[in-house]
Formats: sequence, C-alpha cells, structure tokens
Amino acid sequence: MNSVSALQEMGVQTGNKTDKASQELGKNDFLNLLVTQLKNQDPLKPSDPTEFTSQLAQYSSLEQLQNISEGMDGLSSMEEEFGRMSALSLIDKQVTAETDKLKFDGEPVEMGFRFSDSVEKATVTIKGSNGQIFDQVEVKQPLDGNNFIQWDGTDQNGQSVPEGEYYIEVAGSTAEGGKIAGTPMVESRVTGVDFSDSESILLTTSGRIPFSEITRVNNSTLAAGSQD
Repeated sequence: MNSVSALQEMGVQTGNKTDKASQELGKNDFLNLLVTQLKNQDPLKPSDPTEFTSQLAQYSSLEQLQNISEGMDGLSSMEEEFGRMSALSLIDKQVTAETDKLKFDGEPVEMGFRFSDSVEKATVTIKGSNGQIFDQVEVKQPLDGNNFIQWDGTDQNGQSVPEGEYYIEVAGSTAEGGKIAGTPMVESRVTGVDFSDSESILLTTSGRIPFSEITRVNNSTLAAGSQD
C-alpha cells in the first residue's frame, strides 16, 4: 500500500468519510492525515523516515499547487478589472474599429481600410442601406498596412448626402490585375460601455463595437459644437 493510500485509509478510520463522487484531498486534510498517522503509529515499529519525508514532500507540492491556483484566480480577476477600466477610459474618445457601418451626422468622417496583400489601387465605395452608391473614392498606391481617408459627406455630384447610416465597401486591384476585398475601418466617438456580455462592448456613434476590435485610439475628442 503506498503512502497516499495509507493516509486515505487512516483518514477514513478516524471518521473522515465523504462521498466518493466528491472526495478531494486538500492541503489541510493532507496535514491532518499526517498528524493522525503519527498519533496512531506503533511505538515499537515507527514509520519509515524515508516514507514520512516523501509524504511531507507530497504535502508541500500540494500546498504550492493550491497557492498557484489561487494566485491565477487573482490574476484573472485583476485582468478583467483592468479591461473594464481600459474600456471606461475610452469614453468620449475617438476610436477606429474594423466595421463597415458608417454614421454620418453632417461632419466629415474619417474612415480607413487595409488589405491582406499588396494592391496597386483601392476603391472605397459608400452605400446607403438599400445598396445605392453615393460616392466612390480611389486611392492609388495604398500602404501595405492601415490607410485612412476623410469623407466630407458629399455624393459623386458634390451634393451633401442626408444624415444617417451608410455602409463601406473596399476593393483593391493587384499588379497582376486581380481583385481583392479589403477590410473597412471607421472612426467614431465612444459614448458609453456595456459590461453585460463576457467582453466589454463600446457604445459609439457608429453602433456597438467589441473592445477587441478597436485598432486605433485618438486622444482628441470631437470638435466643440458637434452633436451625436
């Protein structure tokens, strides 16, 4: 019989009986069993010192593992709290996120895009909710990373478009003549934070945006006098 089995059997003999389905040996239980073993050993045949040392080592390892587990739980709680504070710090800030939804409120809007591969030219199309094309902007030799442009809220004829929601499509042309879809990005202002989901959701002028989708934060807020 090994040392752990002997300790468990001795614990049962001293009245420490639990349901087998939920029986777990904690560090306090382990220490109590060691003490019980010492009390009940035969004085004429004391326990083997080597075996007792091994049992103490097992107890020490169990205690360290439990302490590590408790420490990890604490770090997880700290990480969650830090994430909440970081999200709250973005309120009233201008943030850029990967989204195709654009809200136009009469002021110029900064939007961006990126491609997974190099392109020779990019075409940014602004559409209405019904698919109507309002404007198209061409960007020659876009960067390999993030690219940003500003839309003044006018259509292809130079007329101001109505305030409301619009959508962005980004298409690129490669040097070989191929077509590739780009990832659109839109800048908007954070007005609040929703913590009801597992991930913090930013409430912005462009809608609900997961905190993890934010790609850029600007320290400046909207210009004075602008409205939501």
